[in-house]
Amino acid sequence: MQISTSMFYDNAASRLSKMNDRAAVLQTQIATGKKIQRASDDPNASAQLAELDRKDADATVYGNNMTMASSLLDQADSVLKQINDQLTRATELATQAANGTQTDATRKIIGTELQSIIGAITGLANSTNVRGQPLFGTPEGTPAVKDNGDGTFTYATTNVSEVPIADGQTVQATESASRIFNIGNGKDALTALSQLATALNAGGDVSTAVSQGLDDIKASIDQVANVQASVGARGARIDLQQQLQTTANTDRADLRSKLQDVDVTDAIVQLQQMMTQLSATQASFSKLSSLSLFDYIK
Repeated sequence: MQISTSMFYDNAASRLSKMNDRAAVLQTQIATGKKIQRASDDPNASAQLAELDRKDADATVYGNNMTMASSLLDQADSVLKQINDQLTRATELATQAANGTQTDATRKIIGTELQSIIGAITGLANSTNVRGQPLFGTPEGTPAVKDNGDGTFTYATTNVSEVPIADGQTVQATESASRIFNIGNGKDALTALSQLATALNAGGDVSTAVSQGLDDIKASIDQVANVQASVGARGARIDLQQQLQTTANTDRADLRSKLQDVDVTDAIVQLQQMMTQLSATQASFSKLSSLSLFDYIK
């Protein structure tokens, strides 16, 4: 087989070009720490990295949602505990009012304190959240509870929305005031307390009113406890999901590193080997290209 001069030069140029290209790739990898500089370098790995980017973006959104939802639920739990404390005090007062040794005057004092408790509970129910919105009211700013001034109360109609915390998973981050204070049979906690306070202030035989009041307060405490348990369960669910997300984030970071990060030490060794080969090839090419036919037949 005859090898023409042009073929000799073409082959040598092609070989040197490939070696230079490989050396340039290694130098770029060492400088950036990344194996893949453009999608064409490894289409399959690039597609996987793009999917990891999408999941990372979703995880950021879900993470922010969970942080916000957890904060709202923590605040709701704290406020519900304070409401429960007020209702517990109302139970103590109603029990005192049921004592036969009480007079109209002392029962009136108890009724006055019950009115104060109603005001405290109303204030707690109308707490604002970290975003400045009513905690148990509406996103538009409608307070959770309105004192109608006639011993009755109106509760905001709250459309409690679900917050996405993972693919296909949502959590309710707030509560409705109507659920918190609804004690069944068309009754609500604050109206029941107001009726008891009114009866104590009026004097006379209050045995029936006190007995009914104690039942209503117990039902109110049970309802608040049920809502608080639901809030706590949702908070625990978010805590678990945050742990799962942390693990998933770590797994994605490890996979990303395997797909994208270069072993700098290995790349440096390869580059040194490549530069040695390139130098030797260039020297050989230079020597061979300088030979003439007379040199071959000497």
